[in-house]
Amino acid sequence: MLQSTPHQAAYTVIPSLKSFLHELPTSYHPTDLCSWYTDARTDPLHPALLASVFFSVAVWIVSEITGNVSQVDRLWTTLPLMYSAHFTFWPWITGQVAHAYEIDHRILLVFALQCCWSARLTYQSARRGFLNPRSEDYRWPIVRNKMPTLAFKVLNLVFIAFIQNFLLLAAEAPVYLLLTQSLPSYGHTSILSRLKPYQATTDRVPLNVADVLLAVAFVTTLVLEMRADNQQQAFQNLKYGAIDKQKKGKPITEEERKAIERGFVADGLWAWSRHPNFACEQTTWYLLYAFTVLPFLPVTQSFTSHPLSTIGELLAPTALLPASKRAYVHASKAVPTLDYILTILLHPILYLRANLPHFSNVDFLRSEAARAKLEALAAWREVKNDEGAHWNYSIVSPLTMSMLFYSSTVLTEQISGGKYPLYKAYRARVAKFWPALTPLKGLYLALTGGRRGKVERQIWGADGHGRKIKQL
Repeated sequence: MLQSTPHQAAYTVIPSLKSFLHELPTSYHPTDLCSWYTDARTDPLHPALLASVFFSVAVWIVSEITGNVSQVDRLWTTLPLMYSAHFTFWPWITGQVAHAYEIDHRILLVFALQCCWSARLTYQSARRGFLNPRSEDYRWPIVRNKMPTLAFKVLNLVFIAFIQNFLLLAAEAPVYLLLTQSLPSYGHTSILSRLKPYQATTDRVPLNVADVLLAVAFVTTLVLEMRADNQQQAFQNLKYGAIDKQKKGKPITEEERKAIERGFVADGLWAWSRHPNFACEQTTWYLLYAFTVLPFLPVTQSFTSHPLSTIGELLAPTALLPASKRAYVHASKAVPTLDYILTILLHPILYLRANLPHFSNVDFLRSEAARAKLEALAAWREVKNDEGAHWNYSIVSPLTMSMLFYSSTVLTEQISGGKYPLYKAYRARVAKFWPALTPLKGLYLALTGGRRGKVERQIWGADGHGRKIKQL
């Protein structure tokens, strides 16, 4: 049987999930729970799953008693960090290492970065009053009023209480993967041999240049997110300060008047992205996932340990390189030409022209469907073969976060569009998340009736685009 590696779901996650109910403690007395938790034979995912179930039930009960369904929102700032701490220090807690500094340094680095992430989010949540037990996300009352009472209770139970809590645990899948990757280096194999009898021998990969670059990118993203938070907070202070002045009959400045008229922040980073804080937040999860891929690539490890030889290989003629190195060279040179792009674009058109008369033939459609299915299966087989090398199961962490942020943003923008008349123009000019799309939106407006200038004047005033660039 083929050996699997910690970077594959069949190695740890699937066996752990299957054995969860059978491996629970026999007694839930605090002493027995503590013994179960500190036992090195306990799979580290099981205590985390049990805690997730506990928090799900707890927040559901509290939300039903208080009528406030934002209980889980207050756990977002600390619960992922708690799971990360559990996975990070589990070898030390269970006695597999004598000192905390003996823990795999990559896991410690990721944990330190998550501490910074949690500190920022906790500060921002406290500043906006989200940590107040009586506060509730302004979107939930709107959703509650649009749904039947029973349907909202089901939504609260299934999604708000349980699914969101499981997502917070799934967010730490990269840390769990790094833990299982480092376990064999501690000399402890009882869990691995019991749950994963066909595991491959794995060696600890030391910190390398990929870890440094990812850490720098993570901190940079966090700084940008904090800047976006501060710009939003400054705008809200300006707007509500101006409203208070108006109530007291005091004069307001042109900037304050524009803030009241527009109603939403659209300057600085918000001139490039409608949700720069959400974009940065999603980026941090993808960067955490990248810690499970990039540092383990052969080219990364080779560059770290033998920089001169690696550079020599990259400069050598392609035909003289080994097959594994040749692939990277070809990938780096794979810049699509204009002819190639046109061929890709014209291919479906040519296909339709050639086969349009046959589309009424049932046998033809069946054969095409069968061929498409075979091609899809072949493509999936190729992707599956790359599991553990170029991707792994912890990709579920950033993907689920992206889906959650996207769905919540749809509701947020519906509410904002109903409150602020200028928000429609803002959506037409500025990208939802990724700033690189904002210039393309401007180009589209300029090419479709020359609307760019008008839209920018509506959003930013007479100085429009120049003001936006200056305040960035």
